[in-house]
Amino acid sequence: MTQKEKNIFRLSRAITNSLRGVASEKERGTLEQWLAASKKNREIYEGFKQGSYLEQKLSDYNAVNRLGDYERFITTRRKRTRFSIKTFVRYAAILILPLGLALVLLLREKQPEPVIAISEVITPGSHKAILTMGGGERIVLSDSTFTPLQEQNGMIVKIQNSKVSYLTPTDTLISETTPIYNTLQVPRGGEYFLTLSDGTQVWLNAESEIRYPVRFTGSKREIFLEGEAFLTVTPNKEKPFVVVSSKASVTVLGTEFNFRAYPDEENVQTTLVKGAVIMQSARYKQQIRLIPGEQGTLEIGTGKLYKQEVNTYLYTAWKDGRFAFRNTRLEELFNILSRWYDLHVFYLNPEAKDIRFTGDINKTEDFNAILKIIENNERVIFNVNKRTVSVQLK
Repeated sequence: MTQKEKNIFRLSRAITNSLRGVASEKERGTLEQWLAASKKNREIYEGFKQGSYLEQKLSDYNAVNRLGDYERFITTRRKRTRFSIKTFVRYAAILILPLGLALVLLLREKQPEPVIAISEVITPGSHKAILTMGGGERIVLSDSTFTPLQEQNGMIVKIQNSKVSYLTPTDTLISETTPIYNTLQVPRGGEYFLTLSDGTQVWLNAESEIRYPVRFTGSKREIFLEGEAFLTVTPNKEKPFVVVSSKASVTVLGTEFNFRAYPDEENVQTTLVKGAVIMQSARYKQQIRLIPGEQGTLEIGTGKLYKQEVNTYLYTAWKDGRFAFRNTRLEELFNILSRWYDLHVFYLNPEAKDIRFTGDINKTEDFNAILKIIENNERVIFNVNKRTVSVQLK
C-alpha cells in the first residue's frame, strides 16, 4: 500500500469516528485539515452526515442487494422493527463506513489535480497598522495615510510615508508629567515603521503590537512588545532602553537588534547586530549578556535561557524586503509566510513539517511564485483554496 493510500484509510477512519461521535483528538485534527483543504471536501462530508452521499456510493456497489440481506437479518432478530433506507445507511455506516469511505476517497484521488491550484491572487503584505491614541482615538494607517501634525503630551505626532514619528517642538519647554501611552498594532499581512520620541527607530513585523509612551519620563525608557520588531536604539547612558514582553525582556543602552516574541511560538529570541544587550526571562529572572553576532533564546516550556552564534542576516532580512532561510523546517518557514501573506496552513502529512528548506526570497513576490520556489525541492505539493494552503508529501 502506498503512503497516499495509507493516508486515505487514515482519513476514512477519522471521518467514520467523527460521524459516530468517538473521534480522538488526533483524528479530529486530521479531519479538520481535510475539510479546510477545499469546498468539495466539506460538501462530501456534509453528504456523509446526511447519508445521501454514502447512500449513492453504496448503490454504486450494489447496495440494494445488501439491503435485502440486511433487512431479512433484522426481521429475524426484531420482527416488529421496520427500517427505512436512511436507517439502513446509518447502520451500514457503522459496519462498513471505513472501507466505503476509503473506496470513495481513493476513487476521488484518482482524478488528476494540479500541483498548485490557486483560486485567487494572493499578494504580498503592505504597510498597514492601527494607531490607538492615549484618549482612545483609532487611526487606520496605510501607504496613503497622512494626518496633519497634532500635539500629544507636548509632542508632535507626524504620520506620513508609512511612518509614525514623535517629534519634540523646538520652542516648547516640556515638563515631567504622567506618561501617555499609544499602541501601534500591525495585522497579518502588514508591517509598519515607528520613530519614538527619543529617536529610536522600530520596524514592526506582521501580527505585532507595541505599546509605548508618547514621551519618555523617569529613569528608563520602557516599551511593551508582542510579536517581532527590529530596533535601532538611540544611546542614552542615563536612561537604559527596555523592551518588555510577557515572557522576557531586553535591556540596552544603544544598539541594533531583532526581538521576536510571538505568543503562539515556543521560543523568544533576541538577535544582536550591534552594541550589547542583557536578555532576561520574566518568570525565572535568569540573565544572559549578548555581543554582536549572538542570539539569545528563551524556551517557554522549560524556562531555559541560552545563547549561540548565528548569521544575523537570517533573522533581520525581513525588514529589508527579504525572507532568508537556511536549513529551515517547513513549518517554521510557513509560520513566517502565513503572517506576511495572511494565510492558514494545514499539513496533510505531519512529517512534511520537518522537511528542510534553504533560500533567499524577495518579499514582494506573489505567493504563487513563492510556492514554485519551495516546490523545487521535489518533496511536497501544494493546494491553495482561497487563503488556505494544504501541504502534502509527493
